[in-house]
Amino acid sequence: MNKFMGFSNKMDGCGQCMKYSLFAANIIILLGGIAVTAVGGVTLHDQTVFAELVDDSLYRSASYVLIGTGVFIMMFAFLGCYGAIKEVKCFLLTYIIVLLIFFVVLLIGGVLGYVFKGKVSEPLKLEMQRTITEYHKNPLIKSAWENVQQVFHCCGVVNYTDWEKELHGDEKVPMSCCRKKEDVDCVTHPTFAKVWDVGCLQRFKEGANVVGGVGIAVACLLILGLVFSYGVFRSIT
Repeated sequence: MNKFMGFSNKMDGCGQCMKYSLFAANIIILLGGIAVTAVGGVTLHDQTVFAELVDDSLYRSASYVLIGTGVFIMMFAFLGCYGAIKEVKCFLLTYIIVLLIFFVVLLIGGVLGYVFKGKVSEPLKLEMQRTITEYHKNPLIKSAWENVQQVFHCCGVVNYTDWEKELHGDEKVPMSCCRKKEDVDCVTHPTFAKVWDVGCLQRFKEGANVVGGVGIAVACLLILGLVFSYGVFRSIT
């Protein structure tokens, strides 16, 4: 019965080493799952902040992939620890299969992040520039730009000169572009020293970099779990 269930009291020195290595790898994978979930949540929030200016389903899908996978990774890390400590082959086999699925999903999520980075440049630049022309016409657009520039410390699409082409009168940039609050001189005579010197499109693309990087990095961590869990599985007699 024990043999059928995968229980065993026999494991050589190499197997014992693999067993504790798997346990350590699962702790690292657990931390990776926490990181993936956190990054997915932050990037999804970023997408919400930018929603009135740009809305890209690919970026949002990658964020959902990270959140969902991160939660399941945290859950199954405990399964891997249990299978290693108890030396239960059926648990380890399930863990190996699930870990392989997570590896593929995270890798796809990471690639989606980088694909998004490559595709956003021109289409989203044009979309954001269009919203600047509606700044004084649409209260939702105006509020969105104010919020984005304050939260992400950015100004305009590429830089503050995007506003100079659209705003009229003494106002050259919105107050939300200014590094110092209530700096009237910044609004009427903006310079790179007075306003945020990074465009909001760049801030948006940075989120895609994080999604891609974290997804691929944690996918690589899962390889450790796959290697050690397979080694423990083979060591159990």
